[in-house]
Amino acid sequence: MTITSSILRKAFVLTLATLGIASAAEKSTPPGDFYDEVSRLNKVFSEVNRKYVEDVNPTELTDAALNGIRNILDPHTAVFTPKDYEGLKVSMEGKFGGVGITISLRDNILTVISPLSGTPAFRLGIRAGDRIRKIDGKDTKGLTLDDAVSKLRGKIGTDVTVSIEREGVPELMDFTITRAEIVVHAVPYYGMVTNDIGYIKLATFSDKTLSDVENALKNLQKQGMKKLILDMRYNPGGLLNQAIEISELFLKRGNVIVSTKGRTQKTESHARKDGIVNPDMPMVVLVNQGSASAAEIVSGALQDWDRALIIGKTSFGKGSVQTIFPLDNQGNALKLTTAFYYLPFGRCINKPENGIKGLKIMEEEYAAEDGEGEAKADTAKKDTAKVDTFYTHNGRMMFGGGGITPDVDVELSPMPWVVQVQERMAMYFKFAVKVRPGLDKSGVKMDASWEVPDSLYTQFKDFCLKDTNFMKVKSNALVGVDQLEKSIIQEQNYMGDSSKTITDSTLAARLSDMKNALEERRKAQFDENKDYIKDGIKRELLTAMVNDSVSTAFSLKRDEQLKEAIKYLSDMKLFKQAISAPAKASAKNEKSAAKDNKKKK
Repeated sequence: MTITSSILRKAFVLTLATLGIASAAEKSTPPGDFYDEVSRLNKVFSEVNRKYVEDVNPTELTDAALNGIRNILDPHTAVFTPKDYEGLKVSMEGKFGGVGITISLRDNILTVISPLSGTPAFRLGIRAGDRIRKIDGKDTKGLTLDDAVSKLRGKIGTDVTVSIEREGVPELMDFTITRAEIVVHAVPYYGMVTNDIGYIKLATFSDKTLSDVENALKNLQKQGMKKLILDMRYNPGGLLNQAIEISELFLKRGNVIVSTKGRTQKTESHARKDGIVNPDMPMVVLVNQGSASAAEIVSGALQDWDRALIIGKTSFGKGSVQTIFPLDNQGNALKLTTAFYYLPFGRCINKPENGIKGLKIMEEEYAAEDGEGEAKADTAKKDTAKVDTFYTHNGRMMFGGGGITPDVDVELSPMPWVVQVQERMAMYFKFAVKVRPGLDKSGVKMDASWEVPDSLYTQFKDFCLKDTNFMKVKSNALVGVDQLEKSIIQEQNYMGDSSKTITDSTLAARLSDMKNALEERRKAQFDENKDYIKDGIKRELLTAMVNDSVSTAFSLKRDEQLKEAIKYLSDMKLFKQAISAPAKASAKNEKSAAKDNKKKK
C-alpha cells in the first residue's frame, strides 16, 4: 500500500508535465502531506478519466506515469510488466524452458549464434549460422529478438518447430524441438592458462553461481592449480547473497564482506566460515568498465582484505541496492532502490552519476544516528574531505568516488579501423558460416592446433571487399574528404560561380586521388593485421565446428589484461610488492588504517 502510493505520488509530477498542466509555481511548492498528495493525484486521474476531450486508456495513463519514475528517482528503479518480471526471474534463477540456442539478428535475419552443448537444439544438429525463417510455420521476418525468444521458450516438454535456412542447403530444413530445462551457467569457461595458474570466467551472479564456481575450483585444483585468476570483466552483477557466498570462498571467517545502508535498512555481512581456497593462494581479479554491482562487491572485498590483486580498468560503479516488490496478482512488480553498498573498510561502490545524488546527505544522516544528534552530524559535514581516503587491511591507500580502481591499470591497445569494422559487422562469423560446408566436406580436422592457411585468409579478404555493406562503411578520413568536397561546392556556389562545380576544377582530380589512396589504405590494413584476422577466422571456426570452450581458450591467448595477470602471478616478488603497503610507510599505514577503518565501520 505504502509503496504503491509512493510511486503514484512521485509519478504525479511527471503525469502533470505530460498533460501540460504543471506550472512553475507548482514546481517550487514545498511537498505537502503524503495522503493529501495521493488524494490530489487521484482527483487528477478522476477528472482526466471523466472530462478529457478524448477517451483515455487508464492503463496507458498509469504506465506513462510509472515509466517516468527513473527520471525522478534513479536509473535503476523501474516498474516491471509481467513479461519483464518473468525475464528478470529467469536471469536470476539461471534456468528456463527452451530449446538451447543463442540467437541474434544478423542482417535483420534471426540467426543462431551458437547451440548450447547438451541441449535439444544441439542434439538435433542445429548449427551456428543457421537462419531461422519460420517458428511454428509463421514467418520470422520483422520479428523482434524479444518476441522470437518468447516464442522459442515455453513449458518443458512442449514442442516448437523451426524452419532453418542453412548455407549450402537449397531448401528449408524443419526441426521439431522438444523444450527442456535450459541452465545458463554462471561460469561459461574455466581452465588452466599455465601449468599452475587456473582461470575462471564468472559471467553473472544467479542462483547457480556458487555451485558453478565451486565446481570450477575443484576441477582446477585437481589439474594442479596453485594460483588463480578470477575474471569478472563485463559481469553486470546479480544476486547479493551469491556475491557474499563467492567472497566467502576466499576470505577468512569473520571478515566483513559488504554492508548496506538505506532509509529502512542497515546490514553488515561477514564471512560465516573459512574459505575453501587456501588463504595463501596468490590470486588476481580482472575487472573493467562493464563489471558492476555484485562483481564490484566481490572484487572490492578481496581488494580491501588484500586477498587479491585487482587488474584491468576501473569498474562501472553501480553500488545501489534494489529490492523487488510485487504490486499485484497479475505479475507487475516494482524494482526499488533501497540502499547503498559499502566495502569492508568504508568505501561506497556507487558513482554519483550512476545513482542517487544525495549520497553524502545519507552518510551525514547515519553519522547523526550513530552519535549524539546534531553535534555528530556537524562533525560529519566538516570531515567530508576525508571520506575519499581509505586503507586496505595491509595499509594500502585507496580512494573513494565509486567503482573499483584496479591496483594495476591495463589500457588495451587500440583496434585498427578495418578490424573494428570486421568485428562490429560480424564478418568473421558470416565467413565461418559460409566456408564451413566446404571444410566439412574436405575433412579438415578442426582443433586448437589447426592453423589458418593463407588461402583461407585471402578468401576472407575477398569476402569482405565484395560485401556491399562492409564497403559502405567509411573511415573518418574518407568521411572528411566527402565533407571537404561538399564544402568546396557550397563555397563555389556561394561565390556566384553556380555554372561551375568541383568536377570542372583541378581539385576534383586531387580529391579523387585522395579517395583512391584511402581505399587502398583500407586494403593495406588487411595485410598489416593478417595475424589478428587469421585468429578471428580460427576463433569463429572453432566455435562453429568444435565448441565454445576450445574457442575461448584460444581467444584468451590474445588477451592483454590476462597476460598482465599471468605476469604478476608468475613473479611472486612482483605480486607481493604490488599487494603490500609501501615498505617505509607500512607500519604507520597499518596503524592509520586500523584507526580510520574502525571509525568508518
